[in-house]
This record gives sequence, C-alpha cells and structure tokens, in this order.
Amino acid sequence: MVKKNALKNDSGQEDFKVRMIETEEIDYDLDADIELEKDYSLIKYEFNMVELPFFTKDKKIEEGKARKYTFSKKDESYMRIVPSGDPELISNKIPQEFDEKIFYGILKLSKEQGSKMEIVTDYFTLAKVSGTHYNNLERIKDSLQRLSGCKVELNNLMYSKELRMKVRGNKPFPILEHVHTYTFEQAVEMPESKYSGYFKNRRINEILVIKFGTYLFQNVQQRGFLYFDQKKLLEISNATARKIYLMATKWNGYEKKNEVKRSCRFIASRIPLSWETKNIGNTVRIIEKSCETLKGMGMIKDYSFIKTKPVSNSFVTLEFDKDHNQVEAYNYKASNTPTGHEDIIIDSVEDEFLVDPVEDDRQTTMFDLTEMEIDPVEEEEKKQKEKTKKIREKAHLIYENLKGENRTKYEEKAKTSKYYKIMLENRINNGSISKEEAIKEAVIMFIIGEMDD
Repeated sequence: MVKKNALKNDSGQEDFKVRMIETEEIDYDLDADIELEKDYSLIKYEFNMVELPFFTKDKKIEEGKARKYTFSKKDESYMRIVPSGDPELISNKIPQEFDEKIFYGILKLSKEQGSKMEIVTDYFTLAKVSGTHYNNLERIKDSLQRLSGCKVELNNLMYSKELRMKVRGNKPFPILEHVHTYTFEQAVEMPESKYSGYFKNRRINEILVIKFGTYLFQNVQQRGFLYFDQKKLLEISNATARKIYLMATKWNGYEKKNEVKRSCRFIASRIPLSWETKNIGNTVRIIEKSCETLKGMGMIKDYSFIKTKPVSNSFVTLEFDKDHNQVEAYNYKASNTPTGHEDIIIDSVEDEFLVDPVEDDRQTTMFDLTEMEIDPVEEEEKKQKEKTKKIREKAHLIYENLKGENRTKYEEKAKTSKYYKIMLENRINNGSISKEEAIKEAVIMFIIGEMDD
C-alpha cells in the first residue's frame, strides 16, 4: 500500500488555501499470472459483463423489442439493449442464451490468438469452441449479427478499469465492433493478402474477422476481468445457474469472505427473473435448483437455503472453498476492485418496440419477464394469422372464378412477378412443386397483392 501527498486548491478567489489530500493507492499485484495467460482453457470475462444482464434469460423475447433495465431512478442509472433494426438481418432480437455461448467461443479464440482486439476464424472452428453443432450455421450467423448489431447503452453505470471507477453519463458499450466475412477471392485481393493464409483447409469457404467493442477490450487490457474456465461454463446447462456463478465469483472476492449471503429477491433482480407475486414461489425454486446444480458440479462448495414466510423474504448463502487454486486466487484478488455494481438492484424493466407493429404500449412491471400467462404479442400474432388465412381463402376463391382470357392475363402477370421468379422457380427446380402449381400459387399471391393495394 502506497501513500502520496497531493495539493488541492480551494475554489475561493480571495482566500487562497492549501489543503493536504492523502491519496491511497492499492496495488493488487495482478501481473504475475504468466501461467494463466498460457492456459487456453481460460477466458477473460470483462467486469461490466459479469454482473449486468447482457444476455436475456427471457426465451419469449420478441422481434424488434428493446429492453431497458433501470437500477436507480434517483441516480438515473440504467442499461438499455436495443436490437438492430436492419430488415436484411436474420432476426432482430437482443442477445439470448445461445448468443452467450457463441460469445464464450469468441473469447476463447481471442485467448488462443494472443488476446487481440481482432480475431480471425471460420464458422466450423467457432461452432466447435462454442460447444454447438456446425449444422446450427444459420443460428450462429444470427448470433454474430445480434452481438455486433445490437446497441448497448450504460447510463451512470459503466465501470472503467483505467479510471478505476464507475463513469457518469451515457456510454455506448458495444459487445462486438463488427463481424466481417471474406471469401478466398476477396482475401487474396486485399493488400498483402492479409487473410489468405487462413484458407489452408479446403473445407473453409469463408473466414470471419471479428472485432471486440472498444470499451470491452480496453477494460480487459487494463486487467478489468476475471478468469473462467470456458468449458466448465458451457457445461452449466442452466443459464440461471451460470449467471449466479459469474456474479458470486465477483462477490466472493469483493467481500473477502468464503460465504456470500444474498436475498432471493436480490438474485432475481440481477439475472433477472420474475418477481411478480404470482411467480415468486417458482422463481425461488429456480434459484434453489440453480444452487443445487452448482454444488453438484463442484462450482461451489456448498449452499444453505432459508425459505421464509412470506417466501419473498427467502435468502441463500453460497459457500466457497478456503483453499484457492491459481485461477481462484487471481479472481479473489481481482474482485477486490469495486466496480459500483456490487449492491445495485434492478428496480424496473421496460420493453419497447423499435417499430410498433401492434397496438401494444405495455410496460413490464417489476421483473415481469419470464412467465407471463398471457402474451399480448402472441395474441396479436394469432389474430394476424387468422386474418392472413381469410385473405388467402378469398384470393383462392377469386382465382377459381377466373375464366378464359381473364385467367391467362393474370397468369402472364404472375409469371413476371419477383415472387414467382425467386421463390417458386427454386421449388420447381428441386421438384417440390410442379410448374402448374407454381403458376397458380403466383396468381394467388398476385391477387393478394391487389387486395392489399
């Protein structure tokens, strides 16, 4: 521990005063981890991402829905995650559990490639290190689009390792800066054939160039991270248990205790899980089951669960081993750094559509995320399907009544339509539909288009 003296001027202009300010610097000696740097099973998980809800546990999240987590209205601290509104993307959702696994894979590849801001890989390799199957290629592409396309705002909430404090103001915190794909032909045309060497394997048709968000990478470079065994994280199939483990690892070192006690409401608010009156009992059971999972996997030494009446006052104590291995020793020291996130609780959650497709100005109440009995969006989708079905039936009836030259005229128009050329010709070529059926389908779609007009 080092003490320094500094001079500070009083703000008064007439009475010039000098006061001695004592500055205390704490050096946690975190540079001596050469062996951990060589261990490629470990990933570096950035401080902000340990305790903030970057990956929603809500499996019912809709397309085009942004989510805002308010931690304190008085302090105006909130986290807002907005999906991309690009209609050309596979989907427009905020990151979820599958995307979290892909992110772990990217972190592992980063470690293997020397912890660089930009990594180069291919879909097959990324799928393998992420613990998913290559036949999920479309879903992997969707994840990369979400991780690079979603917008994350941290207002009075972002921790800066360089400043060693929580930063005031609204700060963008992109997860990935970009994801670019290059074919071999594109790679060889680049200056100095920068990426052509990555096509040595004949199975590789294109490569991925992935760049981390600036703040995320800078914090990691400044050692604002904890080490986690990536394979063990992926083995925790329960996403709630995984999040509890990430946070509890930080709490353990921050409190300098081998036992960490938290209320179920606090844990639910941070994941977050529903804390609506009708769901509290089930949420408490989910937390208890998650603790049992962590104990069974040896991620924690033990836990004690105290259920109370009312059940909303229940709490849990997580117990960690006193003897630390090398990774745990590092995390124990690194977690001493206050990030400003240790005691915050999500006060409320708001959902908003980027483009409101339905008359739904609903706001979720306290953690009203995971188990809504009636979903207004699903109800609206059902109505839209019924409406589409009726329109199609009407168009089909109009088609059946078309005679002679009138039908021929419609068929000729339909053959020139984009729908017929792009979609139906592919189905004709692979034999899934006859040409006559394709023309009929194109005419019906053409009639529907006229009805919409």
